[in-house]
Amino acid sequence: MTVCIAAIANGGTHVVTAADRMFTVGPPLNVEFEPQITKVEQMSPSCLAMGAGNSLFVDQILKSAKEAYRNVPGASVTQIAISVKEAYAKLREESIEEQIVKQTLGNDFLAFRARGGTLPAYLQPQPAIYQQIIVQANQFNLGVDLIVTGIDDGGSHVYYVGNPGTMVSFDKIGYNAVGSGASHVAIRFALECMHPKTPLEDVLLAVYLAKKAAEVAPGVGQETEIRVISSKEVWPAPDSFIATLQEAQSEKAKKAAPNADKVKAEYAKLRKDA
Repeated sequence: MTVCIAAIANGGTHVVTAADRMFTVGPPLNVEFEPQITKVEQMSPSCLAMGAGNSLFVDQILKSAKEAYRNVPGASVTQIAISVKEAYAKLREESIEEQIVKQTLGNDFLAFRARGGTLPAYLQPQPAIYQQIIVQANQFNLGVDLIVTGIDDGGSHVYYVGNPGTMVSFDKIGYNAVGSGASHVAIRFALECMHPKTPLEDVLLAVYLAKKAAEVAPGVGQETEIRVISSKEVWPAPDSFIATLQEAQSEKAKKAAPNADKVKAEYAKLRKDA
């Protein structure tokens, strides 16, 4: 329940990101709230990560990923994305073990495995239960989607990481979004023919407009946080710049609004003639 956006601009010299501040926390709290806390995690001097879904899972995945490449100087965006993917898969496996295997089989299986036994061997006499566990494990979903984006020696990158621990590059089209507002963003970008060579100023406005459009989706917060990545730094846009984007949005809406008076008059004329 959120929206996170990343879009490559200016032929790859910059990446524009945007996110709301809506946080979702699953059981036992089951709450959704919008505190003054960022959901954008800086993974390196020119790489950011954002996630949709259970915010605690997102935090756990990103922290685990950071540990994986902590001793790799100058880790590339691709290496960081792979670490996030592996951390995702690891957390999913641990959750399956905790929520399905242990809950179904109990302490007897744990004692059996401590002696060197395996799950297939334990369930050989009970193939139906084994099949049930396999089906449940295959269907298990953390409900978390992440974007890893940034700039390195190989250029600008936008990666998606999601269930069951897969990674997809969106470098070709140059943008991606996750969360409940993602479809609204994708439609706006497609209609505007966004691509990686779109000028930076146009991408900044397009990303802001897409985020505002996504606010009609369930669970997307009203707050907007924008960061611009270059090869040298990550620039967090101040409130004054967000206000400038808001003014540009208002001006664009006024200019884009079609004049319906002519349509109304022509329809009335034709109906009267009829």
